[in-house]
Amino acid sequence: MKIAIPIWNDCVSSVFDFSGKLLLVEMENGKEISRSEALLESQSLSHRVGKLKSLEIDVLVCGAISRALANMVTVSRIQVLPYVTGSIDDVLQAYLTGQLVKPEFSMPGCWPGARKGFGRRRRSYQWQGWRR
Repeated sequence: MKIAIPIWNDCVSSVFDFSGKLLLVEMENGKEISRSEALLESQSLSHRVGKLKSLEIDVLVCGAISRALANMVTVSRIQVLPYVTGSIDDVLQAYLTGQLVKPEFSMPGCWPGARKGFGRRRRSYQWQGWRR
């Protein structure tokens, strides 16, 4: 299994859509067997997805990600674990031990259930004075 994590200064990059580098971690039987890095030269969404596919990525652990890119990655049969923050080593350890759902790995401002995907959120507006 291959895990990709967009990185910035030894931490998970805050937005995958604009990150320039990926950490690639190859796992076997729940243990890390290799690490390498790959550059993301293109900012095009389709090129980013193509890069993930060419690297044979199984799981993308990332910070924020646009809905369009998340959908493209998911359609490519790559699992997306969004809205993750923290140091690379801590995030990897949390992923391996099933602890990635802990609050300390959630990006600030993420709503409950955000990691379940981009479903519709219902909002109730008490005041709707913005309508004319």
